[in-house]
Amino acid sequence: MGLFNMENPVWKFMGKVTDMFLLTCLWLLFSLPIVTIGASTTALFYCAMRLASNREGYLREDFVRTFRENFKSATIAWLIMSALGIFIAGDLYFYHHLGGSVGNLFFWVFLVLAVVFVFVAVYMFPLLAWTDAGLKKVVMLAFVMAFKNFGWSLLLITSALLLITAALFVFWPLLFVSAGGIAYAHAKILQFVFSQYEWKQT
Repeated sequence: MGLFNMENPVWKFMGKVTDMFLLTCLWLLFSLPIVTIGASTTALFYCAMRLASNREGYLREDFVRTFRENFKSATIAWLIMSALGIFIAGDLYFYHHLGGSVGNLFFWVFLVLAVVFVFVAVYMFPLLAWTDAGLKKVVMLAFVMAFKNFGWSLLLITSALLLITAALFVFWPLLFVSAGGIAYAHAKILQFVFSQYEWKQT
């Protein structure tokens, strides 16, 4: 296989890296108002899932279209998840410093809630991107899928943490493909999870 053949694995790899870079840039740009992070993340996962299934299309156009289509539901989900995350984090901090039997009890209660929150959160925006279900159903699906597929869920969280750690402390240029890279890695994993359900997008 010649070096200048576009089917060469090297060029395919470089093409994927370029796509991840573009997705990272789009995600950052559309997340700038902060309140739009939910819609931006939903669009990011939609495009990443198309890349993972080799249905690439036009990244910029697909991103913008998905951002617009899911803006309302994804923004509501983002605001609710943010408020809940801040509430749980605040309670963890408070009860950790409170001490005593009551403080320790509630610290562990909120630690369990924090774990549940993180497991559900990793499924929320991919599900919003990949289904037409309402927000309530998406939350229920995210909860069921997160714990029914515990091993895959753990891999989703671990892979994201590893990439972020590597970008921050080992090889900083990875930051330029961080969002796209995490979404692409998650999309590959979620292909196995979503394939179990009849509502998966065709």
